Amino acid sequence: MRSREPDWGELRDLEEALARLPAEQRSVLLLVGLEQFTYEEAARVLDIPLGTVMSRLSRGRERLRVLLSGDPRTATLKVVK
Repeated sequence: MRSREPDWGELRDLEEALARLPAEQRSVLLLVGLEQFTYEEAARVLDIPLGTVMSRLSRGRERLRVLLSGDPRTATLKVVK
């Protein structure tokens, strides 16, 4: 079976989108999504509660989807005061 060639444009877009995430969301996404840590392992590594891992992961995934959608109207961060 032949492996698929990497799409360098997609990889660049993903790297840029990850860089735009808050550090807390990015760290959880990378531990769980890339490093294949369990939620429990990520919680121990980051010294945060399991529920916080789940929340940051959910928010990070959604934010990443928005950033990668290419719709500039939805790609701006909402400021909460």
